[in-house]
Amino acid sequence: MPTSASSYRIIEGNPPESALPLPAQRLAIVLSNGDSTSLTLLPVLAGLGIITIERPFDGESAGIIAAARPELLAIVCDLADPAASRMLSTVVGSGPARIVALDTGRSVTGSVAAFELGADTVLSVLDDARVIRAAIGALLRRLEPASPAPADASRCTRIGDLVIDLDTCEVRESGETVPLTRTEFRIVSYLASHAGSVRSPGQILSAIHDYTYTDAEAQQAVKVYVRRIRQKLDACTTRSAEIVTTRAFGYRLQAIALRTVPTSPGAAA
Repeated sequence: MPTSASSYRIIEGNPPESALPLPAQRLAIVLSNGDSTSLTLLPVLAGLGIITIERPFDGESAGIIAAARPELLAIVCDLADPAASRMLSTVVGSGPARIVALDTGRSVTGSVAAFELGADTVLSVLDDARVIRAAIGALLRRLEPASPAPADASRCTRIGDLVIDLDTCEVRESGETVPLTRTEFRIVSYLASHAGSVRSPGQILSAIHDYTYTDAEAQQAVKVYVRRIRQKLDACTTRSAEIVTTRAFGYRLQAIALRTVPTSPGAAA
């Protein structure tokens, strides 16, 4: 890990001679593209008691993330910039941390792309500090250990022969694993929990992302996700469930009804 003061800085609660957190503290790494500002984000993290390493994004970023193992990763850049995709791809593949994308622009396309690449939430540098704090607080609450479920509690939902396994975060169609991304899995899980009921694009995204969309943004994003999920379900050897579009309302997940071919008169029994 670099030690030059110009390469990174540690905000609040820096452990002596180390960039790693104390056992009871959380660690965040904030990466920027050099032209971005995270002046709003840094005080919020400090106020939440989080040790923060702030540094430019470069070739050493992946190694630093792997060594430090932060609970939270934030990238600060214009999400419409092609460089944002490289930054997100690097941090998503570097560990299990929750990922915050802080947009210095205001691009719907960039925000949708950030979610598709694996960001857990997308915020803007123009957002009020209270909004940023609430969003990050929600992410941190998800890191808290959950109460153990009873040994006989079912963690699987079945729609036809489509099984949504919440323990392994897998979807299986007749035993065949469907290769969904994290966001796609969340969408299928949400629709499965409301099987047969129509869910609007806004309801779907509100359930899986800490971000408030306009109706137009939600429709565009969910349309892309649903198309990709359908393609992966269609690629399975057998299909027992499908996502159905209810025009002007939303989507629902349902079992595919069996279609019998009528036997012609005189055919052998």
